[in-house]
Amino acid sequence: MSIYRMLGLRGPALHVLVLGALALGFVSACSDDPQDLQGVTFMAGFRPQANLPFVAAYVADANGYFEDEGLDVDIQHSSGQNEHLRLIVDGSVQFSTGTAAQVLRRQEEDLPFSGIALFGQRGDQGYVARADSGIAGPADFEGHSVGFKGGVVPTELIAMLAQVGLTEDDVELVAVGFDPAVFVEGGVDVYPVFLGNEPDTIRRAGIDINVIDPHDFGVPTLGLTFITNNETLEGDPELVERFLRATLKASAWIAEHPDEAVEVVLEYAEGADAEHQRFLLDVDLANAAREDGIGRSDAEQWDALADLLVEYGVVAERPDVARSFDGSIVDRLYEDGEITSDER
Repeated sequence: MSIYRMLGLRGPALHVLVLGALALGFVSACSDDPQDLQGVTFMAGFRPQANLPFVAAYVADANGYFEDEGLDVDIQHSSGQNEHLRLIVDGSVQFSTGTAAQVLRRQEEDLPFSGIALFGQRGDQGYVARADSGIAGPADFEGHSVGFKGGVVPTELIAMLAQVGLTEDDVELVAVGFDPAVFVEGGVDVYPVFLGNEPDTIRRAGIDINVIDPHDFGVPTLGLTFITNNETLEGDPELVERFLRATLKASAWIAEHPDEAVEVVLEYAEGADAEHQRFLLDVDLANAAREDGIGRSDAEQWDALADLLVEYGVVAERPDVARSFDGSIVDRLYEDGEITSDER
């Protein structure tokens, strides 16, 4: 860990203050009293950007919260193709991110990882239609072209159609890629989006849109979680507690300082647009908000998602939520909606 990051300084102010500190011999004093930090790896499940679980790790490092917990965290990013899940499984990475559905589906594949904190109190995938199209909700999808990504029609779409008495046969399903240009250019009437960023991208292209979130139409969706491998969860629960205390403390700070948090994001996402990152962060903060504390959840939420996966054939057998998600550590970190101090 660099002395700059330990001091929580960056930019011009960093250079001025560090040079002053050097003149006073402060840095030498620090180097004579090194901390014994435990090295661990966190790998975000996507490229650097302002997803709240990612930002929580960035800020926990920048603000010294990891150091306060005796941790030296190597922050990495998945290169794609679920690299982060593979490395969690083989133990190369101790902490990462995954969707709630991935957490439940891992039982069927017998993958040894578990969810430990739920950020997305609703899912991050939805749909958009042009504002002048007359399509404002799933009841309006009938007879229109509806895109889907990844080669598989998502459960959320089928379930949302079912809520209004429609099926896949009532719409024209179109496989689309991950470039919203197909929608901007009129390729489909309804386009699937990641709610945290793509609506902003499309509006920036000059298109006025309606945003349609399956959660608003009775579909029990959940979003991103922190995950850890079961060896870490079972063998070193204190490490999990320290990682969560640092990142959840960071999450509370982020909610109070979103502009400063975006500045931290830009240290990782070099060249990214600050306003777009702020849009993404605002969406994630809104979706993560809970009166009893960010990261918490209840059994009813997970049971509803498990039932949905079974009903629409995503899994053959109903997953055991208790074996997939362990919220006990997060729960005991909170008291009256606030993170408790470390009593080690």
